[in-house]
Amino acid sequence: MKILHLIITNIFLLPIFFAQENKNDWPNLNRYQKDNANVDSNNEDSPRVVFIGNSITEGWDWHFPQFFKNNKNYFNRGISGQTTPQMLIRFRQDVIDLKPDIVVILAGINDIAENTGPSTVKSITDNIKSMSQLAMANDIKVIISSILPASDFPWRPEISPPYKILKINSILQNYAFMNGMIYLDYFSEMFDGKSGLIKEYGADSVHPNKAGYLVMSKLVKKAIARSLSLDKDFSELNFYKKDRWIGTKEGALNYRYREPVNVSPNKKYPLVLFLHGSGGRGDDNEQQLWDANTIGAFAKQEVSSKFQSYIFAPQVPKHERWVSTNWNTQNYNMLSISSSMEQTFEALDSFIDKNKNVDINRIYVLGLSMGGWGTWDAISRRPNFFAAAIPICGGGDPAQAKNIKKVKIWAFHGENDPVIDVHKSQKMVAAINNQKGNVRYSEIKGRGHDSWLDVWNHEELWRWLFSQKR
Repeated sequence: MKILHLIITNIFLLPIFFAQENKNDWPNLNRYQKDNANVDSNNEDSPRVVFIGNSITEGWDWHFPQFFKNNKNYFNRGISGQTTPQMLIRFRQDVIDLKPDIVVILAGINDIAENTGPSTVKSITDNIKSMSQLAMANDIKVIISSILPASDFPWRPEISPPYKILKINSILQNYAFMNGMIYLDYFSEMFDGKSGLIKEYGADSVHPNKAGYLVMSKLVKKAIARSLSLDKDFSELNFYKKDRWIGTKEGALNYRYREPVNVSPNKKYPLVLFLHGSGGRGDDNEQQLWDANTIGAFAKQEVSSKFQSYIFAPQVPKHERWVSTNWNTQNYNMLSISSSMEQTFEALDSFIDKNKNVDINRIYVLGLSMGGWGTWDAISRRPNFFAAAIPICGGGDPAQAKNIKKVKIWAFHGENDPVIDVHKSQKMVAAINNQKGNVRYSEIKGRGHDSWLDVWNHEELWRWLFSQKR
């Protein structure tokens, strides 16, 4: 098996070495020049789709050649070993000049592996955004693909890719949603739930085998069909209705909500209250969902469809907080309720009163960073209201442990969080455990502040959440 693994890896790596030898054609413009010249410029076989990428795109022809043979209007423009700057240089020749209706971009894994030198998350995502902008400027619809899961690189064992993959995918999904593009989530379908590719889908830890390409083929066909049917003004945000609460306090509270798919008047549905981080503050009634790509997480986990849940997302005004305290105060004692939290409770109560099919025994709260503080605060003030809570990189008052010990809690925090000290979560969990409470805790090794990336991709957690009842 080791010999077979080495052979497969070397097959994928050969083009890298050949490309390095041809220093006069760094982006490998010559690779598809003859093929491009044979493509009919009239594009009568609509819809025409061009796939641009690296060995994972090129490998489709090796492992599952029927896909492109059976779809004559699909064109494979993958080149093994390539990174996003190389693809960007050849984008006009290999994509735009073919006059496709749609381009499918699958890129970034080789940048993480540093095939052409060190790359940052920003440089990788900027290159993919630039390709997308070039396409849109030429009336080409864009499908941005997630990077596939990979636990390691056989040719770069010193580099660990999982964190950068999560980070890049989150940025790309957010960018696609904000610009009316389709985000093609290969990652979720092919992730083993730990750190890499499902073994049955991989030729190695990075590249799919035939079984993997069969999965990818079904997903991309659905994405293409959806892209063709989308209105130009489509936005994921449009699924969330906007509203404004004017309550007993001075001022008002903006919020958005999304209903479950296919609501039946005779059925009860859960509700998720989401408390955003500091980056979601404002008065646009949008940023609370864009911040930290929360809107992408809810789409990825199919909160409104698979779990058929309401989503309720209020927005804190600028310069205010869910909890009126310094986030790294050493000894926090619960203060009087903030204006934003009080108005959130009022607005939520009113919403539930109007929507009689909300299941009051399945109301959940989750929040990150500033909203992580807010989550601990919410369950401390209403311990008998919420069935479960997910506080992410936040903190609270350990003295409240006795009051919240019956709430099902799963807390998350990054081991090396430089913004909100991990001890804040550790103290809350320890205090609840001392009360023999119902708490689970995941401390993400090596992670900084953005431990929400792990929550967004944690399928077990979401199944756990929606199984909880008060």
